[in-house]
Amino acid sequence: MKAWTTMIIGIGTDIIEIERIAKSHRQYGNKFLTRIFTQEEIRYAMAKKNPYPSLAVRFAAKEALIKATREGKFHNFDWLEAAIDTQNNGVPHFRFQNALARFLENATVHVSLSHSQHYAAATVVIEKI
Repeated sequence: MKAWTTMIIGIGTDIIEIERIAKSHRQYGNKFLTRIFTQEEIRYAMAKKNPYPSLAVRFAAKEALIKATREGKFHNFDWLEAAIDTQNNGVPHFRFQNALARFLENATVHVSLSHSQHYAAATVVIEKI
């Protein structure tokens, strides 16, 4: 039996009020959305009757990722370099681009998302094998 050695290099968690995202969108319009979310994330959320839980949980995931990567000494976070995709089985996962993709190329990033009527939360764990 082969032993696996893993090392956690970052953990982050975040919780946000869903109404905060809705308020920011009402106040700043699409400028807010396009600064934080990729076009795919925006399309996914806007296809729902209420897009704000989906947007808020993605915002929380990116905030949790910021916290996890800061522990790993990545300080140049660009919101659009990280996107949450949903696999066919409904499991969310990150898709990375550019500097963030290079920083995390030898890592596995786990993300857990949850939301209720008023709050969205996410936890991110980054590990290297």
